Amino acid sequence: MIASERRRYILNALNLRGGMSLKDTARELGVAEITVRRDFEKLESEGKLKRVQGGATSLEELDGAELTMTSKLPMHMHGKEAVAQYAADLVRDGECVFIDGGTTMVPFASAIMRKNVRIITYNTMVLKKLSNPTAQIILIGGEYRPHYEMNVGTIPQDMLQMFYFDKAFFGCSGVDLSQRVAYTTETESLKMKRIAMSNSSPNFLLVDQSKFSSRGFLKFCPTDQFEAILSDSLPDTEEELPENLRSVAQDSPK
Repeated sequence: MIASERRRYILNALNLRGGMSLKDTARELGVAEITVRRDFEKLESEGKLKRVQGGATSLEELDGAELTMTSKLPMHMHGKEAVAQYAADLVRDGECVFIDGGTTMVPFASAIMRKNVRIITYNTMVLKKLSNPTAQIILIGGEYRPHYEMNVGTIPQDMLQMFYFDKAFFGCSGVDLSQRVAYTTETESLKMKRIAMSNSSPNFLLVDQSKFSSRGFLKFCPTDQFEAILSDSLPDTEEELPENLRSVAQDSPK
């Protein structure tokens, strides 16, 4: 595929998806990541897209400094799916499971929807991606935030307090390995996360490798409060890694 055809494909895909990851785009086009990076750079110089960490987004999808959940969903999808499948193997029939907000929870929910489990979530993206599930799904209601694809507020907080979870699975905006802290970017979801964590044991954090180079402006919780931090790969760093950090490519659920 010549450069003009690749760039036309990228722009058409961005128009449909809102955002694309560098790795996934390279795989779709059958070319090296450096080739896609050059295409992104060329299209950005022409004012046709905006490059972001690990990929690109259409100009229409920009909302201040943060992308919508819809535009983030296709980014790093290969890593998200690997983490989601590993996490799904930890879920047993009969369990009550909490699913947090965020895009990694979409492939995770899809992976467990055929199990005989009860799913509690405030993440509206989960329902949009499910079809004919075996699982019982309880969507926590409240004020709908379309940018984040979730329901929040005092009513859902009170509702969430009612449940006990056999396992809870969380997302985050970034992980600071030097400070051993997970971050988020939205105050209302932070409240929901903390309620769910207090009502569950064990708790798991699901991240793709891009989260190790990102942060948020709100501290979610110390990383040692999770049973495990599940990632598609380990970060390339000389820092000592948390003992509970697992690469799903190198490990398998017990």
